[in-house]
Amino acid sequence: MMVVEQKDRLFISDENVQMIILDFSNSSSSVGENCGDNLSRWELLLRKKFSLQQEGKKKWLENRELKYEKFFPVEFMNDKKFVLNYIKKYGYGLEYASKQLRKDREFVLEVVQQKGDAFQFASKAIRSDKEVALEATRYSPKVWKYVSSELQNDKKLALEMVQRNGLALYYAPYELEIDKEIVLTAVKQNGEALKYAYDNLKSDKEIALEAVKQNKRALRFVPDNLLSDDEFMLTVLKLIAPEFSYLNSFDYSKKEIMIKLVQENGMLLSFVSDELKKDRDIVLNAVKNNGGSLEFASDELRNDKEIALQAVKQFISLLRCALCNVSSELRRDKEVVLNAVTQDGFSLQYSSDELKNDKEVVLAAVRQYGPALKFASNVLKNDREVVLEAVRESGFALDFASEMMKRDREIVLEAIKQTPLSVNYVPHDLLNDKQFLLEVVKYERQYLLDCAPKEIAFDKEFLLQAIKLNCLSIISPRSNDYILSDKELMLEAVKNNGYALKYAIEEFQNDTELEI
Repeated sequence: MMVVEQKDRLFISDENVQMIILDFSNSSSSVGENCGDNLSRWELLLRKKFSLQQEGKKKWLENRELKYEKFFPVEFMNDKKFVLNYIKKYGYGLEYASKQLRKDREFVLEVVQQKGDAFQFASKAIRSDKEVALEATRYSPKVWKYVSSELQNDKKLALEMVQRNGLALYYAPYELEIDKEIVLTAVKQNGEALKYAYDNLKSDKEIALEAVKQNKRALRFVPDNLLSDDEFMLTVLKLIAPEFSYLNSFDYSKKEIMIKLVQENGMLLSFVSDELKKDRDIVLNAVKNNGGSLEFASDELRNDKEIALQAVKQFISLLRCALCNVSSELRRDKEVVLNAVTQDGFSLQYSSDELKNDKEVVLAAVRQYGPALKFASNVLKNDREVVLEAVRESGFALDFASEMMKRDREIVLEAIKQTPLSVNYVPHDLLNDKQFLLEVVKYERQYLLDCAPKEIAFDKEFLLQAIKLNCLSIISPRSNDYILSDKELMLEAVKNNGYALKYAIEEFQNDTELEI
């Protein structure tokens, strides 16, 4: 192969090329010695160059695998492959890509197929593109929030969106959310969209029946006025259990009917006759579907351990706690309570005092819901293992730890890692410790200086150290003017993270020294 230069351009021919290398390193002549010295020097320079290239390539490859917050390094911002792979791996990242990529229609189409929510970070022109919006809606119902204002109330587009994702109904503008045609289209695509319909449309028999037809689970969202309508319920019954197609009437007191229905919506137990509320089979089937239905069982069955265990295992209500409907006697039963707090840590509040002092029970509770530490005994609020588990689930649990545990640095740091706002529960003596605060800086992003004493919050030497460790913990929209108007601090911040320039005062925004 031969390289030929012609008119300032290089052309590669298919001719063979011979390279002759003369080795003077073994020559005994003075010329040979000089050449040998030069060759050695060149060899060292080449080795150094190749070594630096290898190190640079290695660092570049390593940086491509890192997880980033707030920004992408400039060398990756316009790299389609990097951005797309990052979004596949971490579920976010288009917001850190270059404007050029966010304006690239084909690229954004690829992105929204991985993460529909990323549509919100596309350029305005793309957010006005109906095809891209519809494709994104397949993967996320939230897209409706982010389409351009001129498309927000486009009914034709709205119908196409809910045809692709019925749950998009939740994000529809009010004028479209109350449109029967749109709601009907949404529930035909996904019956569970019924939960987002306005009450008057939830009560529309046609809409409710289409929802149940598409998904039996939609029966949970049918309003009481329809559940009390025998004609409606007969139609529902025939949809759910075709074996009852011969029936001409509906009766909540019929066991064979209600067994089928409570398997689909346990909360229908509230409608059955008093006799069936005492029926063990009916209640057991109801709580297997929804543990909250235990509320409607007879007192005798609320004290039935097997039923109670099923109920707490199937706890799905956001409005009730898993133990609320269990008898007082069973709230003292460790097996029942342990199962309950594993599903719903808040249930610890309703357990017996004895079990609030049981380490196994309390650990299970705080692992599910850290702030359940509030209901633990004082002994366990002072137990390091219990408190550590609690703050790892939620930093807010620090508020309920004993004073001694609040001074445990490992516990406090774990709490702040999990929930930055938990810095509000840190004792004053720790907040006066600069070395401790420099540890906190590594994890806390916004609220540290709000809690630190003024003499530290305005200590320039401390601020410089903190910025070097994690500038975005000091430089943020919450930062005071003293920090944002100090050029030395801002220069250090920008060196640490170019994103910090965004928060600088206007005078610094175009300062070439800071931009560099």
